[in-house]
Amino acid sequence: MLASYKLLNQYVKVDDQNPEELAEKITRIGHEVEGHYPLALGTKLVVGYVKECIDHPDSDHLHICQVEVAPGEVTQIVCGAPNVAAGEKVIVALPGCELHAGKISAGKIRGAESNGMICSIAELIEDQRLLREEDKAGIHVLDQDAPVGVEALSYLGLDDFIMDIGLTPNRSDCMAMTSLAHEVAALLNREVTYPEVKKYDEKESEIEVHVETNLCPFFGAKLVKGVSTHESPAWLRNYLLASGIKPINNIVDISNFVMVETGQPIHMYDYDKLTKKAFTIKTGFDTKETMLDGESYKIEPSDIIVSTDDGIGCIAGVMGAESTKIDDTTTNIVIEAATFDGATLRATARRLNLLTDASQHYIKGAIDTANSLHVLDRCADLLVQLADAKEVYKSVHTPLSIEPKVVETSVARTNGLLGTSFTAQEIADVFDRLHFSYESDGENFKVTIPTYRNDISMDADLTEEVARLYGYDNLPNTLPFMSMTEGILSDKQAKEKMIRKTLADLGLHEVLTYTLTSTETVNDFNLFHDNEETVALMSPLNEERAVVRKSLLPALLSTIKYNLDHSNKDVNIFELANTYSRQDKEISNLAIACTGHYVDIPWLNESKPIDFYLVKGFVETLFDKLGISNKRYTFTKVERENKDFHPGRSGYIRFGKKIVGVIGEVHPAKAKAYGVGEVYVAELNLTEILNLRTSALKFTAIPTYPEVSRDLALVVDATTPAQDILTTILKSAKILVDAKIFDVYEGEHVEEGKKSIAISLRFQDPAKTLDEESITKAMHAILERVKKEFNAVIRQ
Repeated sequence: MLASYKLLNQYVKVDDQNPEELAEKITRIGHEVEGHYPLALGTKLVVGYVKECIDHPDSDHLHICQVEVAPGEVTQIVCGAPNVAAGEKVIVALPGCELHAGKISAGKIRGAESNGMICSIAELIEDQRLLREEDKAGIHVLDQDAPVGVEALSYLGLDDFIMDIGLTPNRSDCMAMTSLAHEVAALLNREVTYPEVKKYDEKESEIEVHVETNLCPFFGAKLVKGVSTHESPAWLRNYLLASGIKPINNIVDISNFVMVETGQPIHMYDYDKLTKKAFTIKTGFDTKETMLDGESYKIEPSDIIVSTDDGIGCIAGVMGAESTKIDDTTTNIVIEAATFDGATLRATARRLNLLTDASQHYIKGAIDTANSLHVLDRCADLLVQLADAKEVYKSVHTPLSIEPKVVETSVARTNGLLGTSFTAQEIADVFDRLHFSYESDGENFKVTIPTYRNDISMDADLTEEVARLYGYDNLPNTLPFMSMTEGILSDKQAKEKMIRKTLADLGLHEVLTYTLTSTETVNDFNLFHDNEETVALMSPLNEERAVVRKSLLPALLSTIKYNLDHSNKDVNIFELANTYSRQDKEISNLAIACTGHYVDIPWLNESKPIDFYLVKGFVETLFDKLGISNKRYTFTKVERENKDFHPGRSGYIRFGKKIVGVIGEVHPAKAKAYGVGEVYVAELNLTEILNLRTSALKFTAIPTYPEVSRDLALVVDATTPAQDILTTILKSAKILVDAKIFDVYEGEHVEEGKKSIAISLRFQDPAKTLDEESITKAMHAILERVKKEFNAVIRQ
């Protein structure tokens, strides 16, 4: 928001304040002044009089001018402007003058001495978008009564200072200069002066207003007749320039100025172009309409429309239609001041790419509806003063009944939130400076909030007002009273940190991927949120990030594809993150994905490709670190019809009957869909796994007595899981301390449909040396158990 220092001074006295210091003070009460600069730049500018103007002998466009720059002081200036002529009062930049384009110095131009420059307005104001074509095409010619030698910027009224204020979203009310004036008045402890609005002998109006949608809480219209269109006075043009608005003519400029002053956008209709003298605010139009900019726009049923003559009179709060526009022949005007739904206007303005100044006021909630009738009167008064309006009619409007908000607070509440010791009088002084009316019993306050302060709704907001006006920098530093806690990791955090470190030590790289994914892939590899509703974004940026993921594996496969596309063929990665569903379910997951080689050192002739057992080893290592023994979980094959995992090379991890993870190869069809090759993955439900009760870590002494090893080769059905046999063997003998499979064989010398499993057994007794009889008894128990459960026999 651009705020004019001179315009602000019309409402609260600030001309005794240094503009830069005032900008700093405004920043300190919460309205950050992001930049400040003069409206027009020119350090040595004076009003001059062109006494003589002749053509330059060595140029077809330059002129040699004799210019009086002070009473009795004449200097020569070479000027190339086509409109320079003798007898004109002009703006002269003397040698040493600083302009936006640089510093002016004396010199010679085509052999003729030139002591300065005759200026256009474009050379004084940097923002060329705000200037008229005549301001750019030639020098600026002043009125004949301009006194020679006076400082030019002051004479022109361009000696203004602009503050670029970055308003916070809750203080859109300060888009109105009168509201900003209240802030500055409270800051400086001064009064606010509103411009006098003259009331006229108003006639009864024949205008009708009808509202057929709840998206328009208020609509008011006022008829003014007998206006004339011409250029605005200099003060009005300058205030608009300082506010970043291009002056057009007196009618348009009045509507823009009233918006700057009050925050209320104004729209005007040519009364004589209306067949029916009625305005209907409604939705439901589905057509195309040519608007004020000459472009045709598609109107949709959701757009709020001010309908005139059963057609489009205005896209509410955005832009008027060509059919009702004000032009140079307009003499009778209908002024509109209304309140529209900001969210609907925002959708319309964004769709049509018409984010105008007016629409921004509605979108940001800068409208003070309670002030709307005053705004209509202010606009009519300016039309009488500046557009020679002859007749003013009574305002026609919808019912206007706004109850002011009342918010209660107390001295104790304020001091409790701020850590201060303000007295009731000090708090009351802040409310007085803000012009907040209140009732107080010496400790409690019942504050009536002005209608323009839409940001205040509770006692904490009033406490903020006290803090702002007192000064944030002046608030004492206090520490909160609370119980002390030890700064350590929680059990879950410690375990997750251990998992990260372990996998990194094993040579895997941690990745961080998007939580959002597409609707096409959200159910891929969905193991822990099966049959649960997906969490979808209300307004996603694109379809690729429309829903929240249910598995980490799709993102890891996309990461692998990215690496493969960049010629990185060996990828071993993992991620710890959460997955979600609509049932308020949030699961902490660990996912691992590997492809290519785990070890590949050609010069050492060492190569180990990724396979199922390698990824299984990663998971078993983690379980071992977490204190979960292999007796507490089992592996079962995935279903043959599984479309995510290879049915012959993948298995579920179960705690009892509950699935807590999966290890295996990505199904070839799924891998092809993701653009990857042979990839082995694992995904674990850490929410279940980390909450599993585990026994405390126990240390045992190195055994005193030696262990004994035996090898056993069993023949079983080819479909029998080797892990099941291993689990059974470990439960068969007390002195058996370990069992490992070191070979699985199918083929020659083994019956068809059977397989041979070779197992290494370790026996040990912590109390004595084992004898042959104890070992034989243990072996016999093992063989009986596996024969009974799996019909296993010793391989001959």
